[in-house]
Amino acid sequence: IEKRPKLAAFLDRRINRGRHIRTDSFTGFAMLWFIGGLRRWRRRLLRHKVETEHLERWYGLALGHARQDYALATEILNCRRLIKGYSDTHARAQSKFDCVLSALPMLKDRDDAADWLRRLREAALK
Repeated sequence: IEKRPKLAAFLDRRINRGRHIRTDSFTGFAMLWFIGGLRRWRRRLLRHKVETEHLERWYGLALGHARQDYALATEILNCRRLIKGYSDTHARAQSKFDCVLSALPMLKDRDDAADWLRRLREAALK
């Protein structure tokens, strides 16, 4: 589905709607209880795979810069604060994170690279 943007957009319009579950009723509580029971299958889901790959790339990027510029590597690790939330909030946060780290090739040879990355991260947090 990820490789077919039109299908993904169609399904998104049909499926992704705000849902309100009343937890003060038996039905609402039972639905949440059932969803909570699915957590043992979480590691087999696509989102978990994508998040794990993203974490590994981020961590590898930080480790790759640690020997040359420790302060820059620390700022790369601090950029993880940008990612939070679920659904649309998570997608926006992921976009901000990727945007901030896309500046790394321009910054890596500068003496003040860590400072500039910190400024970009703080601007993205606002």
